[in-house]
Amino acid sequence: MKSCRKAGAALFALLLAAVLLSFVCAASENTGTPIELYINGYEVEGAVLYNGNAYAPYRVLVTAIDPMIEYSWDGKAHATTATGDGITICAAADEHYVDANGRILFSELAKNVLIDDVLYVPVRPIATAFSLSCVWHGPSRSVSLDGTPTPLESGDTYYDSDVLYWLSHIISAESRGEPFVGQIAVGNVVLNRAADGSFPDTVYEVIFDRKFGTQFTPAASGSVYRDPSESSIRAAKIALEGVSVVDNALYFCARRVSSGSWMDRNRQYIETIGNHVFYY
Repeated sequence: MKSCRKAGAALFALLLAAVLLSFVCAASENTGTPIELYINGYEVEGAVLYNGNAYAPYRVLVTAIDPMIEYSWDGKAHATTATGDGITICAAADEHYVDANGRILFSELAKNVLIDDVLYVPVRPIATAFSLSCVWHGPSRSVSLDGTPTPLESGDTYYDSDVLYWLSHIISAESRGEPFVGQIAVGNVVLNRAADGSFPDTVYEVIFDRKFGTQFTPAASGSVYRDPSESSIRAAKIALEGVSVVDNALYFCARRVSSGSWMDRNRQYIETIGNHVFYY
């Protein structure tokens, strides 16, 4: 009887340990693992490794870089805007980007998150917003930002207005309602064509290219002239920042017609995003 009681107590202890361990693991997953963050050699508290990416509380991180910066908070949208000398940075929970001086700095594998009602952002795009280098040190599990904080060049001067206009219009016409990454992918195809010797050299010429028939249906139907969605403008800016989510893709078509299509027979399949299939 005693041995049975001991066995029962041991089993209960093991179950309790398993439950407690699951709580610890869940807490670690939800709040991240603490890491060290340094800005020009000075440690900044609160940084964590979350889903494999270095994060820091938005206000803590930005204030450490620019102590004079001011903030406004939109509680409904869970978004905050930081305004300083020559820089404005907007960040919102659940988005994969920050807007710095009208530039869209995208993190495909990391998004802004609320942890215990505090907005955390990936460290790298904030470093980019201030023109700081960002280096991850694996052995010490630390990240360092170095350099003289300098506001990022404004999107008004960085993006070619004509290129942004047409790229955002074709993205909107071709992929309105598609996943955001799929909208970026459409932009990648247009830019990849403009950079490839087999196609015209400019975004405008690529969109309206008819050498081998209509290349983009919206160019023929006229829907390309409709005002682009806000997400399409952001996707165009991200593509123009050099972000590629479908490396080397030169073609795409609707998934419903891809099977047996010319692209399916003659081009190399890359991947499917939403309702579009992409090829090289």
